[in-house]
Amino acid sequence: MARETLSPPIAPLCACLLVLLGAACKAPPLVEGTVEPNTITTTFDWDAYALGAGDVVAVTVFKHPEFSTPERGERVDLRGTISLPLIGPVKIDGQSAEGARTLITEALSQYLVDPAVTVSIIEYGSQRVYVFGQVDVPGSYALDRPINALQALTFGQGFRVGADRETVALMRASGKDLEVHYFNAETPGVDGLVAVQPGDFIFVRQSGAGTFREEILPYVSGTAPIIGAFTNLAVISDALDD
Repeated sequence: MARETLSPPIAPLCACLLVLLGAACKAPPLVEGTVEPNTITTTFDWDAYALGAGDVVAVTVFKHPEFSTPERGERVDLRGTISLPLIGPVKIDGQSAEGARTLITEALSQYLVDPAVTVSIIEYGSQRVYVFGQVDVPGSYALDRPINALQALTFGQGFRVGADRETVALMRASGKDLEVHYFNAETPGVDGLVAVQPGDFIFVRQSGAGTFREEILPYVSGTAPIIGAFTNLAVISDALDD
């Protein structure tokens, strides 16, 4: 987990005139994404929950317990593989549960005729959501179930004094672009019900502090070893420069 602000703008009046996306006059302009937030919807995308190292998966082969994992499951190792009885390692990282089932079924077909396989995710550990800025407990959190932006924000366990609760940013890397969506956590509404995806970066800024860029970059650069694998930091930096 990690943690961090600057001086007010030189011309507060100009800041008010440059209000973006519903930001209040008390705060400087907000950053905009490089593309429209097309993937940010209230629909949960199960395909975004790809398996990876650290996840725990249980595999059941109907009528063949000798090919199944224990009920507690097996953890995906750092190579992205799961070790199955008798057939050995099967690489499943980057796959959905259904994709993993297909790969395991193919591997078992060398030993069984038409194997009936089920794959259950016991624990998601590889997929993360990031909550930073003016929250009590900033950090990265396992995204182990479908949740919306307001629910993800509760990982931060409350706001610090002076936090801008009305314009919380959800930032998402979309290829080489950045999508940005703002939601109101002070008066929760439908804007906070958007579905969170693995790698999303939720940021709460300080009311009336410096520019959005000045506030967010210490968090982004300071957590680069963690976030680099999930979020395109160059995309964020370029967008903040605009």
